[in-house]
Amino acid sequence: MSDRDAVDLIREKGFMGQDFLVWLWFKADSQGDVVSMLDGRDVGISFERFMTLEGGDGDAHETVTCRGLRAELQEAKTALQSGKKITKAHIRLSLDDLQWKFTIDAATLDISSLRVPKTVEAGAEEGDSLSFEGRVLERTYMIEQAVEAVDLLFKTYLYTRLDAAKWAEEKRTLREWIFRNP
Repeated sequence: MSDRDAVDLIREKGFMGQDFLVWLWFKADSQGDVVSMLDGRDVGISFERFMTLEGGDGDAHETVTCRGLRAELQEAKTALQSGKKITKAHIRLSLDDLQWKFTIDAATLDISSLRVPKTVEAGAEEGDSLSFEGRVLERTYMIEQAVEAVDLLFKTYLYTRLDAAKWAEEKRTLREWIFRNP
């Protein structure tokens, strides 16, 4: 696949990531910041700090960036009501007493600005090469855990999205959530 083909594919299928982020925000908001994944585990999700939404084409293209505390994302909800889609969001993910913070790009589901949980014991020797290797391995493991959780959340979304009956009900409640006043 050429670079041009990849870019065209992202443009064509980018709506899936946008819909996924709207669905994830809806699930987290309507279920007390907890989303159940396909494997039966619950993951804590909260959208915070900022969210970018876009809508329209050509001269009518608009971008809305909402920054602030979680409670201030009402402006983002208003943008959803006017047909804009999430393009980037900052998310806090909690799983098994660990917490990650990151930004996710809707078009590609790329994760950036990932902050992994600090789990290294305070007494570890800084100059010790084994300790350094252990911290590198632990950090790599923490990154993998965040990526796997996002992958599983996306699979959970797809499981619902690709089942016509489940999606019809989910879409109905999602629309109610979007247009519900605070």
